Amino acid sequence: MAGAFFCHADFPLNEFEGLWREMAGLQRDLTLQLRVPAAAEPIHLFLFSQKATYQEYLRLYFPQVPFRRALYIKDRGPGMVFAYRSVDFETDVRHESTHALLHAALPVVPLWVDEGLAEYFETARTRRAYDSPHLSRIRWSARFAQVPDIEQLEGISNLADMGVDEYREAWAWVHFMLHGPAEAHEELVSFLAAINARTPPGTLSQRLQSKMPDLTERFLDHFRNWKT
Repeated sequence: MAGAFFCHADFPLNEFEGLWREMAGLQRDLTLQLRVPAAAEPIHLFLFSQKATYQEYLRLYFPQVPFRRALYIKDRGPGMVFAYRSVDFETDVRHESTHALLHAALPVVPLWVDEGLAEYFETARTRRAYDSPHLSRIRWSARFAQVPDIEQLEGISNLADMGVDEYREAWAWVHFMLHGPAEAHEELVSFLAAINARTPPGTLSQRLQSKMPDLTERFLDHFRNWKT
């Protein structure tokens, strides 16, 4: 057990002790940074040594689910995370576990916010703010005054429509809200609190623009000046 997570693996977990320590703190990080409640239920991690075993298990028990390298599934009962030992194993576990914690705490999470937060928290804790693989591309784009279209992200309702660019752009807005102006962080926290209270939250784009009329310039300044 690691925090809210119960681990079921077909291989010894000794070599991943660092990951499990980090997983135990993932709930705390979400609670502190987003001020969301702790998960209201346990989350089960099903971890496989081989891709073939992972695929066979999903084919047997979840035949309707399209193949992905790792998955978060909630199907009658507590949330479940499935992953196999690929080269991105630790990243995958953190990513899908972020989804699981968010959905165990909140009644709903907008798709782009869900994926943006998972992209942010999938990176090891000591590297999240300054060493994401997304950061260099976003900083480069900021030099040319290119700002991801947050309203376009808000219009995405199907995970299949989230491509590489959309994941990176969702990450960028999350990074801005977590590490940029205090007003941006306050709006993210307030937005998630409204969802938790089952109060219509509006859209983050409207909330951010209302609080910061110069939102585009604030976003650009954040990434132009962010130190690596």
